Amino acid sequence: MTDFILALFHTGHKLRISTLYHLLIGKRTSSVLLHGFFYRNLPFFDSFSELDEKQFNQLVDQLIRKKMIEQIEGFGQLTEAGQLQLQTSRVTQLVDLNGLRYGRERERMWQLSLLGVQVASYLTYHKNEYIPLDSRPLFLYQTKRWVRQSGKDFLIAFPRELQHIFASLNKYQANFLANQFSGHEQFGRVAFQLLPAEWQEVPWDRLYYQNAVDAFLHQALQQPNFRRLLKQLDQLNYNQSMLKTRNLYLRGLSIEEIGKQRNLKQGTLNDHFIEWALVAEDFPFSDFQLIAPASESEMLMWRYQEFAEIPYLNFRLSQILFLKEQDYERKTAAD
Repeated sequence: MTDFILALFHTGHKLRISTLYHLLIGKRTSSVLLHGFFYRNLPFFDSFSELDEKQFNQLVDQLIRKKMIEQIEGFGQLTEAGQLQLQTSRVTQLVDLNGLRYGRERERMWQLSLLGVQVASYLTYHKNEYIPLDSRPLFLYQTKRWVRQSGKDFLIAFPRELQHIFASLNKYQANFLANQFSGHEQFGRVAFQLLPAEWQEVPWDRLYYQNAVDAFLHQALQQPNFRRLLKQLDQLNYNQSMLKTRNLYLRGLSIEEIGKQRNLKQGTLNDHFIEWALVAEDFPFSDFQLIAPASESEMLMWRYQEFAEIPYLNFRLSQILFLKEQDYERKTAAD
């Protein structure tokens, strides 16, 4: 676990140690989310919701004693020795992990996907007698309604969607996930039986699993039948109050009008718009008057007190847009 904690300091910047803990357990505040986004740790949001703070601090203390990081007034920073240790880190392979987007309902969405495939498989062979993978009433109701509302070509279209999803994943993810599915004369294996040998230790086993499932969900939600199956649970991944604010804004209400209608303070509205901007690919940045830094290092040095002429929300959105554009350019160059 210490190797993973060390990897959180990979940018080399000074990071607030308590905020890293809040990120890992999924504390959904704008300060935690922005910290994770700025320093490239947001994918790990809510990855260890049960992590005890005392245990986390003990792991950090181990890294300090080994001189992998140095701590100054609650902030931690990677040392030269820590940088050398990070050269073998597996974190860079977790490119599909998206805890902010899927963390809340990742597990239930994956279990519902497994059940949905099992149901469709038995229906294809006209078999009605089988033991469902999951007998929770919500899941059984959801799959029955899903099948009942499906079109005539469902049993042809759904397998094609599944094939398309797996074709979009890398071969290791595809094999890891596909072998967990069950169906007619097909019995899936549990995840820990399928983990590659180099990912079988804690916490890498969990992170490998989360990364693969997030890659699957990203593709599945683009497929019509899978989207219908998962939509209800997927909505719960979002901050529901933020969704209400977003919907009112998209209906044409101004931020001030939303605040009056919902009786929300400006700070709460700022939090909603910041979270919306972080989680969505289609956030309307063009609606806001933004400023642009000359570089990423300059942007990270910005302090709002230096930009009193613009609203706080615009200031934060300027930072978010700049980093999103930087990330897009890096990804495009890598491809």
